[in-house]
Amino acid sequence: MKKWTSLTWDDLEEWAGSRAVSRGRDYAQHGCVQDLAISKDGRLLATVTGGDDYAVVVQMETGKSKTEALHSECTCPVGHSGCKHAVAVVAAYLEMVRRKEKVPAADPEDSRWSELSDEMAEIDFDEDIKTTKHQANSKHSPSSRRDKRENWNDKIRFHIQAKSREELADFVWALTQRFPEIYEELRERIALGEGDVERLLKEARKELRRVTAEPGWSDHWNGGGHIPDYTRLRHRLERLSDLGHHDAVVSLGTEIMARGMGQISQSNDEGETAGAFAECLPVLFNSIAESGLPPHQKVLFAIDACLQDDYGVIDAEADKVLDREFTPEVWSAVADELARRLEALPKVQDGNDFHRSYERDRISDWLIDALNQAGRGDETAKIYEGEARRTGSYERLVKFLISQKRYDDAEQWAREGIKTTHQKLPGIASSLAQMLSEIAGVRRQWDVVAAHAAWRFFDRPGRDTFEQLLEGAAKAGCREEVRTRALQFLETGNFPKSMVVAPGKGESGTEEWPLPIPNYLLPLLQLENKRRNRSGPHYEVLIDLAIAEKSSDEVLKWYDKLYASQSHRGPGSFGYGLYTYSNRVAEAVAQSHPQRSLDIYRQQVEMNLTQAKQSAYETVASYLRKMRPILKSLHRQGEWTQLLADIRLRYRNRPRFVEILDRLDGKTIIPNAPS
Repeated sequence: MKKWTSLTWDDLEEWAGSRAVSRGRDYAQHGCVQDLAISKDGRLLATVTGGDDYAVVVQMETGKSKTEALHSECTCPVGHSGCKHAVAVVAAYLEMVRRKEKVPAADPEDSRWSELSDEMAEIDFDEDIKTTKHQANSKHSPSSRRDKRENWNDKIRFHIQAKSREELADFVWALTQRFPEIYEELRERIALGEGDVERLLKEARKELRRVTAEPGWSDHWNGGGHIPDYTRLRHRLERLSDLGHHDAVVSLGTEIMARGMGQISQSNDEGETAGAFAECLPVLFNSIAESGLPPHQKVLFAIDACLQDDYGVIDAEADKVLDREFTPEVWSAVADELARRLEALPKVQDGNDFHRSYERDRISDWLIDALNQAGRGDETAKIYEGEARRTGSYERLVKFLISQKRYDDAEQWAREGIKTTHQKLPGIASSLAQMLSEIAGVRRQWDVVAAHAAWRFFDRPGRDTFEQLLEGAAKAGCREEVRTRALQFLETGNFPKSMVVAPGKGESGTEEWPLPIPNYLLPLLQLENKRRNRSGPHYEVLIDLAIAEKSSDEVLKWYDKLYASQSHRGPGSFGYGLYTYSNRVAEAVAQSHPQRSLDIYRQQVEMNLTQAKQSAYETVASYLRKMRPILKSLHRQGEWTQLLADIRLRYRNRPRFVEILDRLDGKTIIPNAPS
């Protein structure tokens, strides 16, 4: 018991996280922990009622830190040690100890042990058992439980073999009347034995339509839902396949794919419907591979299945067909059919119809792959080029040209792509610009590489883009000049003239930029200028740079400017940047400027205390926890204790907040328990 009573809330929070601890305490306080018991080796076993009834076991080993020693298993969907249900069990147990209530001993035959993993279920129930040999001989050991199962297997087999033919026939008949699954199994065997394949195929089609008639849905919180059961359909398909009727299975293939994918698209669950449907796929694609279909039709079926699949359900099974060795003639027939389909698709209007562009791109991807497999790779460039102008898929074309080391062609198409897509498809234009930067790197055009880095920096100011800019500028021989201009931009928010308009337009009043601006970047820069409505310094980036350089004075300088820039909004209205950086700044200057660090933490504590919500409570607790070692280093521990007491007194009417504060003082969960 002592190892449990020495726990603090800090121990539990470090193990399970603050959210799990908070919710676990709620579960325990509301009586959700049922049938709590403890094994002789100190493991807690209980049922916790949440969205469902979950079996939970929690253990605490010795010889390690408390956090490392805690481990739990739970039948809930979370699936890892330290869930809220495990916390609830620990909290409920300690509350029983505090009240001096007797905790029942765990029953070795309790069915909950078998619900949990083998590792957690193998409990040493007998204190006198000292060796593995004794454990194996114990009537409650895992091996003895296996022996019991094996003994029953022998008994049942002997019981069946002892029956006469007539008795056994009567027995099986009785089972078919009690268990529909046995009835269906025998019915299918008889039908196939009589050669009635059409009958079984008809039943399989009927079962397919029944199981796909309703979308799947699930509600894990309340335990409700409907997940389609494909078991009976799979069994029928397996029966047909096992007896060599692969063509019969294939005749259902198109409908299986269409109805299954349609059901998945309409379902509202966490992938359970897709998982259930996937159970049918191995037998379907095995039958495709073994069927009498012409080889190119097998490949086309697999490709069509992949084209229907937006959920990652098909790929592994389709590969069982696609990875087979097919001749170039087969792939050539596949390519011709895909080319015909591509030509028959409706034209895309200005590359701005996403659905049609996506459809064309997927089919053309398969067409290109088929052409390569057929030894007709010289035809792929024409496909890439035609589709680039139809759908805006310039990225694919330029990547192909780069892979072929056709850099001039790649640059020409990338420039055309930027010009065509920068207004309606700016993401594609940005990607093409990055490819042009890569081409410039291959050609060692470092001033162009640096110009691209500058565009990325001004578009998305940050420590990473700043460092990439300096790296590129160093290769171009103008690092210091670029660094000076970039820092001026961060400090003032003013863009260099040539980054705002094209050079030579007569703009004045700002510093010139020392790097050339490629003409193809100008549309992107001008587009960015239109959405740069906000102006002002980027103090957050300057703080990041100062923290990286470990310059505490600079960190505080830029933090103070950030604070001043937002202080006019009034208490409780500070921007996201200040909330984010206050914690980082306080940590960065804790050793060099401990009082400033404490001031920042205290300021954030006061700001969050005005908000009566769980997230604010947790934030306050995190700041208080970080203040404690700083005050201790200054020999001012009493200030922390007094601050905690003052806050607890001021907000004593917020029970959830008080619970969180209780975790901070390092006291055991049970008052006055030995630590």
